[in-house]
Formats: sequence, structure tokens, C-alpha cells
Amino acid sequence: MIALLIVAYQGGYIFSGDDDSNQASAIESNDEPGQSNSLDEIHPLASTCLSHGGLTRHDHMYLTIQIEDQFVTIPENVGVNSDVCSESGADMHVVHTHSSDGKLHLEMQTDEEVELGVFFDIWGQHFDETGIFDYRVNSTHELVMYNRDGNSTLEEIDSFDNYILLDGQDIIISYRERV
Repeated sequence: MIALLIVAYQGGYIFSGDDDSNQASAIESNDEPGQSNSLDEIHPLASTCLSHGGLTRHDHMYLTIQIEDQFVTIPENVGVNSDVCSESGADMHVVHTHSSDGKLHLEMQTDEEVELGVFFDIWGQHFDETGIFDYRVNSTHELVMYNRDGNSTLEEIDSFDNYILLDGQDIIISYRERV
């Protein structure tokens, strides 16, 4: 039982809330049969493997995900020593995590644009304008995305998975009841 809980937590299926009890809880999804999934077409950069050597780009950005009133813990080591990238000297994806604090590491040996959707493809999670994880936009729920700048001003973003990752971004994704 404990092993199952650990795997569920590391896989991002258990969310940590900000309620007073500070206990982890799962959220029911509104998964419907036959719904679209961004994982149907994996971005080519999601399969690119590298090491820390010879980098031309090493950027950091933060990602916060909220499903209704609960914050999602992004697992540590997403994109590190995965099934795709596991060889010595090439054990990391271009976007990965080392900790569970939402800090994304974007490392590349070329200087090209990388979309946020690449990280979700690496993580193995659905994310696009139709929804996130198993949660879909519908008549009662919406998906909104923001970038918080250095002055804490929120700019709404509508490019979702196509949003270009840049150093210093603070990206916030929220699946919530329509307002």
C-alpha cells in the first residue's frame, strides 16, 4: 500500500492541497471516453537526450499547476533517466526537473525555441487548450494560463502548449470553475 502511494505521488496523481489539514488528496477528473489527448502527437524535442556538457542554453522557469482549489506537485526528476533518455552521457531530456518545487530546467546544445508542451510530452501528461491531465474544458470549467513578470503582474497567455519557454518565467496554469 505504501509503495502504491509513493508511485502515485511521484507520478503526479496525488495532489498536495493548501488546506488547513495539509494532507494530500486526489481529485476526480471529468475524463470522457474518446476525448482528445495532446500525447497523440509527441513533439520531436521530447525525445532529444543530452548531458550537461556543451550546452548553449541553460534556462530556468517555474511552473505552478492548480486543479480547482488544489495545487499539483510536479515530481522531481521528470525527464531524468527516463525510458527514452537513460544512456550515460545522454540521460536528460531538454526540459526536466530535479526537485518537486516546480522549477523547470531547459538545457540545450542548440539555440532554438522550446514550447511548454515539450515538458508535458516528456512528463507523459496531456496539456493543450482542451485541458490538462484528464480535466477538460467544458460548460462548467475553464483552463487559464498566466505568466507572472518580475513586478508580480499577471499576463494571461492563450498559447498553452505552444507557449515559448524563456529564462525567468513564472508560469501558472489553473483549471477552475468558469467565472
